[in-house]
Amino acid sequence: MKKSNILLVAGFLAIVVFISAIHISLYAKYKAGDYTIYHADEDLLADALQTFPNIAFVSVQNVPNATIKFSDVAAVEKSDKNDLLYTRSGDTLLIRAGEDANPDRIAGQIIYLPYNTTLNVSNSSLFFVPGKKMAESTPVIYLKKSSVMFGGTRSQFQLKSVKVVATDSSSVLFQGNTQVAVLDVQLSQSSLEYADGDFGQLSIVTDSLSRISLLSKHLLKANIKTIAPR
Repeated sequence: MKKSNILLVAGFLAIVVFISAIHISLYAKYKAGDYTIYHADEDLLADALQTFPNIAFVSVQNVPNATIKFSDVAAVEKSDKNDLLYTRSGDTLLIRAGEDANPDRIAGQIIYLPYNTTLNVSNSSLFFVPGKKMAESTPVIYLKKSSVMFGGTRSQFQLKSVKVVATDSSSVLFQGNTQVAVLDVQLSQSSLEYADGDFGQLSIVTDSLSRISLLSKHLLKANIKTIAPR
C-alpha cells in the first residue's frame, strides 16, 4: 500500500475513533442524567410572552372568556391589540378588558398565572386548562358575579388544592378529567357543579340560596354545611 493511502486510512480511523469517543461520552452523560433537553418551542413561546415575576395576587375585572394556565411565573402573550390591559403594583397584577376588547381574541389568548396565586375575579369568566405545575397548584379564588371552569380533557387536570369563595351569582364548574386533592368551596347565592373527575376531600359551606350539583359518589365524600343567607 502506498504511503499516501496509509496516511489517508490512518486519518480516517482517527476521525472514527474521535467521533466514537464523543458518542460514548454523551451516552454516559445521558445514562447519568447529566443533560438538558432543548425545546425549541419553549424558546419561541418565551419570546412571545411578557412576564411579571414575583406576583402573589391577581385581580381580574370585566374580562370575558379568558383561558388560564398555571405556571411558575405570571405571563401574558404579547399583542398589538388592547383587548387586555395589565397593570402591576408591587406583588399584585391587575388584568382588565380594554374599552374595545374583542371577546373572541381574548378567548384565543392564554394567561399564565402562578400556581400558588390568590385571585380576585369580578364580572369575568375564566377557563382553567392543564399546564405546568398542575399537581403543585394551590390557588385561592374569590368570585363576584363571575364564573370559573376547570376543564380536564384528554389529559388529566391534577390540582393539589383549590379554595373558591363565590358570591353574588357566581358559578364554579369542574368538568372532564379534573382531579383535586383538597377542594374547599364557600357559596353565597352562587352555584357549584362537579360533573366528572374526582377529588380527595371536599368541604362546602353554602347558604340556602345557592345550588350544588354533585354526582352520588361525590356526595358521599363531601362535607356540606348550610348557613343562613347573608
